[in-house]
Amino acid sequence: MIKLNFAGIRSREEMYRYLQGKLNLPESRGENLDNIYAMLSEASGRIHIIVEGLDKSRKRLGSNLDGVLKTLRDAEAVTENLTIEVREQIDAGKEWMDNPGVVEQSCAYSRPVLVETNEKPVPHNSQEGLMYRAEGRPYVRLRYPNAMNVQLQIGDMMYPFLETEKDVWTVTLPLEPGFYYTNLYVDNCLVLNPFLPIGYGFSRPVNYIEIGPVPDFFQMKDVPHGDIRHEYYNSSVTGRTETCIVYVPPGYEENRGSYPVLYLQHGFGENERGWVWQGKVNHIMDNLLAQGKAVPMLIVMANGMVMDETAEGETILRHNLFPEELVEDIIPFIEKKYRVKADRDFRAMAGLSMGSMQTSMTVCRYGELFGWEGLFSGFMHDCMGENQDNSFLEIMKDENFQKGLHLFFRAMGRQDEFWDRFAEDDTFCEENKIPCIRKEYEGGHDWNVWRQCIRDFLPLLFQDKEPLA
Repeated sequence: MIKLNFAGIRSREEMYRYLQGKLNLPESRGENLDNIYAMLSEASGRIHIIVEGLDKSRKRLGSNLDGVLKTLRDAEAVTENLTIEVREQIDAGKEWMDNPGVVEQSCAYSRPVLVETNEKPVPHNSQEGLMYRAEGRPYVRLRYPNAMNVQLQIGDMMYPFLETEKDVWTVTLPLEPGFYYTNLYVDNCLVLNPFLPIGYGFSRPVNYIEIGPVPDFFQMKDVPHGDIRHEYYNSSVTGRTETCIVYVPPGYEENRGSYPVLYLQHGFGENERGWVWQGKVNHIMDNLLAQGKAVPMLIVMANGMVMDETAEGETILRHNLFPEELVEDIIPFIEKKYRVKADRDFRAMAGLSMGSMQTSMTVCRYGELFGWEGLFSGFMHDCMGENQDNSFLEIMKDENFQKGLHLFFRAMGRQDEFWDRFAEDDTFCEENKIPCIRKEYEGGHDWNVWRQCIRDFLPLLFQDKEPLA
């Protein structure tokens, strides 16, 4: 390993003398970038070069430093055993890098401690997690003492780490900006890393990464912020105490009027926290309200993974029980505790993936309760489990039902693996003359699309109404 730290270097001449010494270059080769490139690209054996101190030296060295970095990268591109690690974040002054909407994570530990067998903390330099090279390429750097191999799985791709210094593992990620769930394997064991954001997906805590730059619409701004409240209610369906998350808009405590409410559901394997932790719905709503693009409303997010016990004592998922739990337990709880309008004109429901199926079931079965509907990566038909009963959709063909629905919003990512089912629902709507607002987005079955869905859906709700009467 070779460490190049340019922090104290003040001139071009000093930089080349420094490179000559660190890279063991003959004096005649130290001041020529072509010669440095030739030496590195022709070197035998494994070489890992760490570059540091760029922030403090860039103003002094300017294009000379940029030339050295480009030479190192060019040599890396053609040399199998050469790796360059630049420890500098791209455009560190950009707000998105430190924006709470990007980096906050309620269930991630900010100061994890590695423990040896004698239980003494192992010192580390805290430079772990998702980072960016100077030219913008994202990479992950993690510490795993005594590991034999480390790999990061994203979708169907497996990215192997390289041990770039003792016990420190690094992998460069050729990814476009966006949200990615990840699986981290250390010596073939699936692990959860506290230096990466932690959400809940696949029915378990899971790491994810957010590759920047991130869109402006879900960053936290200097605007009034709503509250996120964690509520408990008794479920007559499960017989247990369940939880839900409630977004309360800014000004709720000061205003004494009643508010409309959106019941917003997550997808399979996620829970009531998903729309806040991964979806950033609170920041999206705060920003829309500040821009005057949305009506103030409460947003209620409950756990749609309704678990039931069979006669044999087996615990299974019954997602189709959620409509009953929502109507019998959650809505009465919310309307008793919060100032919301108990009227279908001021009550909406939306959901993503499995949550869209639950939304479709609920709005069709309880049409007298809901006047607004949104299906994200959405399915009108229930396509989960065995013995699917889609008879509830018959009501959608009724002209009076259609007229009573103020909004029917459907959306899907063009690369979504379930596009064929979305197309089947297109046909169903066309054949039965069901009016809807239909949107397509670039992307798959993931939060990159669902964030855009909720951004576009919220401004359409409760318009031309008097929500605070």
